[in-house]
Amino acid sequence: MQTCPQCGKDLVVKHKGQNSFLGCSGFPQCDFTRGLREQSEIEPEGLDVPCPQCGLELQLKSGRYGLFVGCSGFPECDFITEPDATTAEHGVACPECSKHGRNGQLIQKTSRRGSSFFACAQYPNCDFSVNLPPVSKSCPICQFPLLLRKKQGGLVRHICPQKSCEYKSEPL
Repeated sequence: MQTCPQCGKDLVVKHKGQNSFLGCSGFPQCDFTRGLREQSEIEPEGLDVPCPQCGLELQLKSGRYGLFVGCSGFPECDFITEPDATTAEHGVACPECSKHGRNGQLIQKTSRRGSSFFACAQYPNCDFSVNLPPVSKSCPICQFPLLLRKKQGGLVRHICPQKSCEYKSEPL
């Protein structure tokens, strides 16, 4: 159990709306609070790998949206990438990149608000994204090269991401 640096009482997890934070158990006499993310912040750690842009060492860093790998020469060099553990590939080819002869894959990313979405790894060259997990099957109606996995009412279905197509599979 952590203690409050202002009054010495225990810190407890509190919730306000969709946000969680640590707050002093002595509230309202003590108004100390600290974000939960502040606990997981780490000091930049060298990885002994050269930066592909400038040759300086890459570092594992903690940022607003979690861990990432960035150049130790920041801000002169702005190279960053997310670790493989946080951007698991789903093995689904990007339909926009496939049209143009590129090799893009859809990867899971996190928005500013903390929700997941799936976007092309070739961004900014390709800005294709979907909000639901992609599936490597083509639509039987419009032949779009991928379907989306949608949970609704306790059932899982595959749906077509094209707005003009209304394909929904039978519950899986």
